[in-house]
Amino acid sequence: MLNKYVYAESTQDYWPEIKTISAKSYYDAVERLIMQYGDQLEDDKILNTIEDLDQLKEYLNNNYSIALSDLEDYEEL
Repeated sequence: MLNKYVYAESTQDYWPEIKTISAKSYYDAVERLIMQYGDQLEDDKILNTIEDLDQLKEYLNNNYSIALSDLEDYEEL
């Protein structure tokens, strides 16, 4: 069974946007986000060096001006 996780993404050009990701667990959701942004931005550094959500958030903010919120379990909201 997959759980749904909610997070917000904001860039300099756009208002914050609520997004969701489905995964087996919180850690699986983080892995999926790392893969998603690595592929979307075609950035191998994300795919090869980022290991957790805090690292991903910091890297995206510093290099792409993308701000991510924490992941929240949809069922707990």
